[in-house]
Amino acid sequence: MSQIFRKNLITRNFDLDWNRHVTSRTYEKFGYDARCDVLKEFGYSIEQMLNSNVRYLPGSTYVRFLDQQFADSEVTVESEVFRMDTGLLLWKQNIFGPNGKKACELETTSSLVQDDKIIQILKIQEINVTPHKFTIHPKPTKQNTVEHDYYIPFSDMNCFWNLPSDAIWKIFEEGRFLFFKEIVDLSLIQETDATTFFMGGEILIHKQLEPGSHVKILSWIESFEKIRFYFRQDIVDLNGNLLASMKDEQLFVSLSKSRPRKAPEAFFNKIERFIE
Repeated sequence: MSQIFRKNLITRNFDLDWNRHVTSRTYEKFGYDARCDVLKEFGYSIEQMLNSNVRYLPGSTYVRFLDQQFADSEVTVESEVFRMDTGLLLWKQNIFGPNGKKACELETTSSLVQDDKIIQILKIQEINVTPHKFTIHPKPTKQNTVEHDYYIPFSDMNCFWNLPSDAIWKIFEEGRFLFFKEIVDLSLIQETDATTFFMGGEILIHKQLEPGSHVKILSWIESFEKIRFYFRQDIVDLNGNLLASMKDEQLFVSLSKSRPRKAPEAFFNKIERFIE
């Protein structure tokens, strides 16, 4: 049996996003905070890592959102960690709301690196679970995509001088907004009483993104159903090298009734040419 570590945290008013509930990045921040506590249990506190020139580097993420939360919700993060053959750490985390219902599932990888070498933490048990199998595939060559320039601010980096996962999620979120503003027109939200909820997704980090650099965000639709669609994004450097990829599930929701609804025809007509 693997050991389960628990930590309680409270959501705040500043965690609410434009859809009026706790933003997805808060869950990742809570997950990261809990991971840091677990690493401290194994002798790798933030202070010890910084003093020893050890860096915490984020890897892939699979996330599902199951029950929305609001401000002043006391949530519990339950964490398990496993050591992979490569030295990467696989984290399985569940976040429960105050009613005991599961609000979020997180499966992430990360590594501790010193002098460009991954540290093997032998005290952490070897992996005995099956990791999530990612479904992200390369962008089709002839795919019609929307391209946006993005500057990664230095102010987004953490104490390890690299981008934490939530800052990478922010880049994808920004790309999603830019896509909708340019192709769909955000005024449709009010006109059609329809918004979309981020229900979950996959993020692959192919190469660490550098604070202070310029990148491009490529966006398109992988597939479209009656009440949901799957949005794809790639982040590339100015030479076209792939840095990170994301696939997320977006569910159409009535803004006034806060429940799933069929996609507005006006929305489909605007994005049809970008469907893979």
